[in-house]
Amino acid sequence: MEVLMIDTVPRVGRKGELKNVAEGFARNYLFPRNKAILATEGAKKHLQLMKTSWEKQAAKEKAMYTDMAQKIEGLTVTITKRAGDKGRLFGSVTSAELAEEISKLAKVDVDKKLIVADHIKETGEHSVTIRFTGDVRAHLKVVVVAEEVKVD
Repeated sequence: MEVLMIDTVPRVGRKGELKNVAEGFARNYLFPRNKAILATEGAKKHLQLMKTSWEKQAAKEKAMYTDMAQKIEGLTVTITKRAGDKGRLFGSVTSAELAEEISKLAKVDVDKKLIVADHIKETGEHSVTIRFTGDVRAHLKVVVVAEEVKVD
């Protein structure tokens, strides 16, 4: 069955492509989730209008993400966590914690899923990347400081 992809589906097709897929896959997965529509003559003609709309939306999102990346680029985030004697953290610094600190400092809401960082499990400086879209990224420095322990 020939379908017109409305949204990108990994290992199937990208947005705007005409693809041949199994009829059951189209009926049970693609159509109910609005990932594709049946490729009729009208739909093929309508594809050009949809492509211009998608391009405008993509340009708008890219401009928004570029603005956010400029606010975040070069930022230094300091996080205080409990740590052992040798600088190992009890746990790790999570993406949610990083997103919260970034929103406090830069006044920008960042989804924790966009943050690309290895597991930060030691005190010190770490480099973190935020990947907004394919080519829009922001780099920041995370400084993890050991929490001071009060001795009674």
